[in-house]
Amino acid sequence: MKELKDFDQKVQIEYPTIWRYKVIGENARKTREAIESVTNRPTTITFSKQSNRGKYQSFNADIMVHSEEEREKIYQDLKKHEDIKMVL
Repeated sequence: MKELKDFDQKVQIEYPTIWRYKVIGENARKTREAIESVTNRPTTITFSKQSNRGKYQSFNADIMVHSEEEREKIYQDLKKHEDIKMVL
């Protein structure tokens, strides 16, 4: 029987790295603008999906981050933006 891995272990990420945020919003233009305003740096934004009824659109935002603190701050800032519904 295989031993279960310890899921409490923190994943080690080597910085700097390009981090992908999945960003979901209701208005494609406003969602893209929100990503750009929060990151305020070169960011590759690509369309990902649209919900079945077309209410939500998701985008991938690929951003170079230099530390865990910076990665988490961008995540929190995206999450707080009024034109963004969810960040993964």
